[in-house]
Amino acid sequence: MIFTAEERQLLMLYYYSSAVETVEIIRDALNDITDPAERIAAFSLLRKLDGVNELNFGEIEPEMRCFCV
Repeated sequence: MIFTAEERQLLMLYYYSSAVETVEIIRDALNDITDPAERIAAFSLLRKLDGVNELNFGEIEPEMRCFCV
């Protein structure tokens, strides 16, 4: 799955151990995101994560560890 730089940044901020929990956290965060470009990125990220199963989400995890170090 390919993420834009903005989506990747949001994913790094709100990443949690499962796809379902990450999506829930991003949806909750939308209440606080006021920047229009960031909101667009958040909605785009949600659309991408909505179709991801836990196995595919697990492939993202090593990538996120790499960015968070």
